[in-house]
Amino acid sequence: MDVFMVYLFVATATPLFLWHDSRKLALAQIPFIALLWTYVGLFMAYDSLSLFVHSFFITVFIANVVFAHYAAYVVWGRPYLAKRKMEKEY
Repeated sequence: MDVFMVYLFVATATPLFLWHDSRKLALAQIPFIALLWTYVGLFMAYDSLSLFVHSFFITVFIANVVFAHYAAYVVWGRPYLAKRKMEKEY
């Protein structure tokens, strides 16, 4: 759970970093973050959660990781590759 909490704090700050470059991506990540914080609240409030709840939030966590990698590619990868392509053309 401690590694999850560290990831959650980093993921919570991610929209702030994305806001300047891509506001749509920053806003699209907010529901994922809200669901992950909901899971933390449920995990702390109840002694046992059902298998469905754990599976759902693991799926949300994986989706958030995939989304974060896509956002990193869009914000930093595409401009870098476009710059390299332009340098090769000259």
